Amino acid sequence: MMNRSQLAPESLVSSGAQIPSPRGKMPVTIFSAILFLSGIGALLFETLWLRLSGLAFGNSVWAAALILSSFMAGLALGNAIAASSRIRRWRPLRLYAVLEVLVALLGCTIIFGLPVLGELLRPVWQIFWNYQPALLGLRFVVSFLILLIPTTAMGLTLPVLMEDPMLRQTHFGRAIGFLYGSNTLGAMAGAVLGEGYLIATLGLRGTSLVAGLAVCLAAIAALLVARIGGAGSESNLEPTFPLRLHVRYRLPWRLLLASFGTGCVLLCLEVIWFRFLRLYVVSSATAFAVMLAIVLAGIGLGALLAGAIESFYRRRARDTRASPSGATAVRGGSLSVLLLLAAIATLLSYLFFPGEIVKTPAGAFSVAFLSGIVFPSIASSVQATVEDRMNSTGVTTLFNTTGAAIGPLFASFVLLPCVGYQWSLVFCAVIYALLSVLVSERSNWSIRRPTGLIIAALCATAILLLAIFPYSRAESHFAHASRPYEIDEHGNVLAHVVKRIEGTSDTYQLLRRDFLGEPYYYRLLTNAFSMSATNPRSQRYMRLFAYLPLALRSEAKDVLLICYGCGVTADALLHGPNIKRLDIVDISKEVFHLADFYSGINYSNPLRDSRTAVFIQDGRFFLQTSPRQYDIISGEPPPPRVAGSVNLYTEEFFSLMKSRLKEDGIATFWLPINQLKVNEAKAILRAFHDAFPNASVWANADQEWIMMGINGPGHKVKDEGIRQLWSNADSGADLRRIGIEVPQQLGALFVMDGDEIDRITRDVAPLTDNYPKRLSDAPWDERANFEFAATYMEPASVTERFLRSPLINRIWPEAPSRSMESLFAVRETRFLSDTVGSNKLAELDLFLRGTRLRMPVLEILGSDEFRFAIAERIASNSAAPRLEILPDLIAGALARRDIGKAVRLLEDEKARGVFSLQETFLLAYLYCLNGSVAKAEALVTDNAVIKKDEFVDWLWKKLETDFGFRPPD
Repeated sequence: MMNRSQLAPESLVSSGAQIPSPRGKMPVTIFSAILFLSGIGALLFETLWLRLSGLAFGNSVWAAALILSSFMAGLALGNAIAASSRIRRWRPLRLYAVLEVLVALLGCTIIFGLPVLGELLRPVWQIFWNYQPALLGLRFVVSFLILLIPTTAMGLTLPVLMEDPMLRQTHFGRAIGFLYGSNTLGAMAGAVLGEGYLIATLGLRGTSLVAGLAVCLAAIAALLVARIGGAGSESNLEPTFPLRLHVRYRLPWRLLLASFGTGCVLLCLEVIWFRFLRLYVVSSATAFAVMLAIVLAGIGLGALLAGAIESFYRRRARDTRASPSGATAVRGGSLSVLLLLAAIATLLSYLFFPGEIVKTPAGAFSVAFLSGIVFPSIASSVQATVEDRMNSTGVTTLFNTTGAAIGPLFASFVLLPCVGYQWSLVFCAVIYALLSVLVSERSNWSIRRPTGLIIAALCATAILLLAIFPYSRAESHFAHASRPYEIDEHGNVLAHVVKRIEGTSDTYQLLRRDFLGEPYYYRLLTNAFSMSATNPRSQRYMRLFAYLPLALRSEAKDVLLICYGCGVTADALLHGPNIKRLDIVDISKEVFHLADFYSGINYSNPLRDSRTAVFIQDGRFFLQTSPRQYDIISGEPPPPRVAGSVNLYTEEFFSLMKSRLKEDGIATFWLPINQLKVNEAKAILRAFHDAFPNASVWANADQEWIMMGINGPGHKVKDEGIRQLWSNADSGADLRRIGIEVPQQLGALFVMDGDEIDRITRDVAPLTDNYPKRLSDAPWDERANFEFAATYMEPASVTERFLRSPLINRIWPEAPSRSMESLFAVRETRFLSDTVGSNKLAELDLFLRGTRLRMPVLEILGSDEFRFAIAERIASNSAAPRLEILPDLIAGALARRDIGKAVRLLEDEKARGVFSLQETFLLAYLYCLNGSVAKAEALVTDNAVIKKDEFVDWLWKKLETDFGFRPPD
């Protein structure tokens, strides 16, 4: 092997570094095209492997970290083999082709086999369920072994290709720049194609075949090139192992540490940027794919530029007469400049992109672009020491890959939870600056040289940016995420942040809205999305997730809740008369940490109940591994379109739920049709019904539907089993507070059963693990959603479905009757009032005189049981009620049918000079209702504020017809 002292002066920069002839440019172009195809397939495989590994081994923060680590470990192993081996008897192009075919075959095999493997491993997971550290370790070992061969082959491809004789006439720096850049741009194309088209069209398995095809095309192209341009090749394919151990070089540690550091910092920044971006845009798979594509585009284009400007380094090296120290100084100075620029760009990515402009991730691109230039430059410098092209590429990539493996883990588990995203950005910028010092030579800092002046200017710029850095700006970004929920359209403050946590995977903000200085409700924000809330409307459907199955299975003892939210459903489940154990599973420990910050009228921390057991785990993996069977399983995960949630709405997931239920056990699950396209909602309904033949849908007067499935035929429920929920003090008060005031209203939540689901989803494919893109990121049609929901609120048709339903006739405690139609009419009235508006006074008259229900009356008048309870408590402590609470006290009096008290409160309000036109109409109506028609006539006579319009004409006619009221002239 040649050593550096034997090289001619013009060769000292790198081994075999002839000036490229025009003919020498052609191999680089061909090889770049090959690696572009390889990059497409590799990124598609990586995406699919990580997605399906998450389904098989869990998606918790630790599980995802272990799966990513096993993937990166395989790549690093391939790099390590390349760094420590020589190719013998095989043409590198042919070895490359074999490696790519191996990736294609094993890659597709993994995609098709992982779901089956997950099922086969379920008994093994269950054995280790009570030994969680061992279970985590086992998952890492299994995922590492599964991905070992294809990822190792991936890690070998670039170093092996760099060793081919056809590239010997091309300077190493130029070759590595163009090949690495093309491979990365191929990965960018794979990210865009996969997320934007392939997965939606072909599914995961079909996309894996496309990935395999791309990789095989790269292999075929390599073989063709080897055959056509192989006149100078050393050997043909031999039946011997092509690699042998060979380590006879000294490691350039400073350069390799820089390679490690740049890989680590860039991947840290990718995690930090995406966390930052999620304060402004909804977290979704598409948003992540776009972010990834921008970073990959920056790296790829930067590497291409590095290859294109390689002649600059050679020219500068010749200027230094090709001395080793001169060549090192040239590259060291250039690397220092690039790394300082990366530090400055990191700070600028935050400094000059506040507010909405942050949606344009120019900062991410600029830093990635500079990193793309840095890697080939480091590799070229390493090659000047190591000499062998495959070894130098392998060892540089090994350190870079190892850093890239550690970066996301360090950002997620250390930086973001400990110092937050803002200080994490500063930390990464400082590391870039320190790396620039590490790779520089003393001569680079001499201000007598242009490089020294540039470095000094960049250092001064970086220090200035750190000095003027807006360290308090993070608050404005957090406020951007919370402002829509803190301030109304008129600028009035509605709520305030009581707790903020920058966790391992998300940023959490807990908002509290007060009413007259007392907690009214809380809202939990995850990044920029309202994930859960305790406001009255949310509490209604969340508590029904518990009370609906508890009414139909009052003997339930063991209950599982998937996703904790604000703890509303958990609190309701514990009101079950026979509940012995409640298991709560959530992927986020921060959600549980916030449980102590809630307080309210009907809230007690469920986590403090001795019957509650908490599991910080992916809900799907919990169902795969836990050996326990349950009477009730309820799930209220994030909306289906939020990144990572789609696989909690697939047919396979619902089948897992069913498998964990006891005979005749009941599952309830959230279906937010107001956040989906109609066909997407139908795809989830189809998936649920395929898993639960005995399925049904229930809802209140909103579009927060509840899917319910029974594991078995179900059995007739005893009437006393349902009524005991209302007779029990805690659950009864709870049900009345959310507007389910009598047991009959439970039946009036019915929407459809399995037969109707079959009818409306006949031509709709179910949402499955293989086709997650049946839920798109396109905006939903609110009008279409309203029309779809309104169809199932119509009283006559829903009553008919209720009466004819085999499920209802099989399980309902008494024979269904048409008397339910009036309660279905109440639901429709409230639904239409909330969506398209209504004549509030006409609606109030309907409920006051036609029913004994309290909640509709309160809601029409803008109140609810929670507000009224606060107002009543404050009023009891003062001689005269405050003006702010009078509307709620009036609503409460009418809800109790105390017309006289409501009239007195309105008269008091009028006497204080705070009286609107709508309150005038209400008082006139109540006067008539209370038998004081003359007072009503006197109130409206000569009232100049009242103008004739459609509503006034209706009201005068109504009062005249019903009470003998004489309208004013």
